[in-house]
Amino acid sequence: MAAKGYGPGSYRLRSQSVVRHGATTHGPQPRDYSYHLNKKMLTGALRSALSAKLRDGELKVVSAFTFADHKTKSMASALETLEAKRSVLLVNTIEPNRNLDLGSRNLPGVKLVATKDVTTYDLLAHKFVVISEAAAKKLSEALS
Repeated sequence: MAAKGYGPGSYRLRSQSVVRHGATTHGPQPRDYSYHLNKKMLTGALRSALSAKLRDGELKVVSAFTFADHKTKSMASALETLEAKRSVLLVNTIEPNRNLDLGSRNLPGVKLVATKDVTTYDLLAHKFVVISEAAAKKLSEALS
């Protein structure tokens, strides 16, 4: 440590901010920018997004998601017959459907969600929404 009176004596410590590779002065402070939305506001937004999809003809309801096999090709052909191209949101009930899970996970732009996990962001981020009848009933019960 250098004595007082000499030039470098005041900032000889390596942990000080004046020294190269020293401390950071006024560095970034971690902040939380999240905020809370009321339940009524969230359900209203979900209701509005669903009605907009229905009005624009981008919401398709199928009786059930039944596939003979778990092949991606059969899933792609089913979506093609529904004329659902580009990004598609598939909404199914909570019960597991192995063929639907395996067939849809490898298609780009296709996302499979359960009824309880549908968000307004998912509805607006995808061009088409394909929903089963059972999932539509559950969703309408939750939104009413």
